[in-house]
Amino acid sequence: MKKITEEEFAAHVAELQDSGIYNREPYKKNSWKDKRIAAINRLSNRKGLECNDNNPYFEQYNTICNSNAKSLLKFKQQWKEKNGRK
Repeated sequence: MKKITEEEFAAHVAELQDSGIYNREPYKKNSWKDKRIAAINRLSNRKGLECNDNNPYFEQYNTICNSNAKSLLKFKQQWKEKNGRK
């Protein structure tokens, strides 16, 4: 494997970003999805709930994973329209 400098790597990433091939969005840490899933996990652990379809947050978790919403606010609006509750 060829070793490259930091400058060469940065130039390569910039080139990929410009071409549209490279996108960091799926790897972005602490997105609204990550934060909400962490909150669901904390609540489930605190209440002693198992991670299965008997968990009251199970449907919300699956919906979050498959959601295209860009923010938690947009997701909550979609969730409320679909389920009539938070």
